[in-house]
Amino acid sequence: MKTWMLAAFAAVSLLATGAAEARAIPLPPAAVFTDPPADAAHPARMEVLHIPTGGVQVNAIAYLASGAGVHPTVVLFHGLPGNEKNLDLAQAIRRAGWNVVTINYRGSWGSPGSFSFRGNLADAKATLAYVRANATTLGIDTHKLVVMGHSMAAGSPR
Repeated sequence: MKTWMLAAFAAVSLLATGAAEARAIPLPPAAVFTDPPADAAHPARMEVLHIPTGGVQVNAIAYLASGAGVHPTVVLFHGLPGNEKNLDLAQAIRRAGWNVVTINYRGSWGSPGSFSFRGNLADAKATLAYVRANATTLGIDTHKLVVMGHSMAAGSPR
C-alpha cells in the first residue's frame, strides 16, 4: 500500500468516526505497505522451484526474506485455479521476515499434468517434503512452518 493510500484511509477514518476517534485507529502492520530496511549481504529474493510430484515437476516460487540465517516459512496454497494466487499476500509475509513457498498444482498455471483434487493433496504433500528436504538451501527453519491456503486450499480433508 502506498503512502497516498494510507493518507486516504486516514481521511476516510476521520470523516467516518470523527477526529478524536480516528486517532485511536491503528495503522496496519508495516509489512502491508513498506519494505523492511535493505540487507545488502542477504537481500530478499525469489527462487524458481520445480517440485517433483505425480511423475511431473510442478512450478513453484520461493519468496525468501532478507537477513542472515533461517526464517520461519509459510507454504501458501492457492484456491481453485482461477485468477487469484495471493502473491500480494506472499510479498507482505516476506516483508514481515518470513519465507513463502507457493506452488501451481498439476495442470494449473503452466504446471504439467492434469488438474484433480486428489492430485492437489499429493502436490501439497510433495511440496512439504520438498521444503523440508531443501530447508538448508532455502534458509527455512523447519521448526517454524505454517501451512496456509484459501478457498479450495483451506478446506479440511475428509
